[in-house]
Amino acid sequence: MSTAGGGGGDGDSWIGGGVASLEQWLRHHGVDPAQFGSGAAKTTQDLVTEVEQGETTLEVIKGSPRRNVRVLQLLVLDARGRMLIEASQEWEGGRMRERNQPLSEKLLGGEDWRQAAPRAVAEELGSALTAGYTLHLDESTLRCEVVERDSLSYPGLPSRYVMNSVEARIDNGFPCTEVSGDFEVGLETLNPKPCTLNPHLQISSPKPQTLNPEP
Repeated sequence: MSTAGGGGGDGDSWIGGGVASLEQWLRHHGVDPAQFGSGAAKTTQDLVTEVEQGETTLEVIKGSPRRNVRVLQLLVLDARGRMLIEASQEWEGGRMRERNQPLSEKLLGGEDWRQAAPRAVAEELGSALTAGYTLHLDESTLRCEVVERDSLSYPGLPSRYVMNSVEARIDNGFPCTEVSGDFEVGLETLNPKPCTLNPHLQISSPKPQTLNPEP
């Protein structure tokens, strides 16, 4: 079990060492990793990878394990104020998870949200965008908040999310700009029809009023 002291915690953070080591650490702190990897939950290997890539840190606070994540949510709007959302997420093996949320990306280590924004667009929308697009960020709309709750991706693991939400515009990027049919209102789906540019993307109207901390 790989641990390290310091950082303001209880001196038992997990800093790496593979799936078996992490599962031992989780059980030691009262989290059953058997819940991972089924339904909408990610696998223990996914959590190992998050730590290795600097997306997540794991520590113990007052005797309880905690996953720390910094998240960027890009509120990509069109000229009519409609928002592009990720309708669903497909994992290896064909498992699907409903999302119905703005585009989200975990920040890496000491990465600033401004650095993460173009990376998020490239990773989440790259296959749907035409070459030569321009990303515009409206920093005046930046909203930051902290959300603490059990992780949806890792059931039973308390998590702390530092959320950075900002409005954005993408010019000269989408091969289609209009979507016929009904839209999504907030986070409630009303017979949505996906945009033809990507089956996992839709347009929402109006903007969601709540932030989902689980990218």
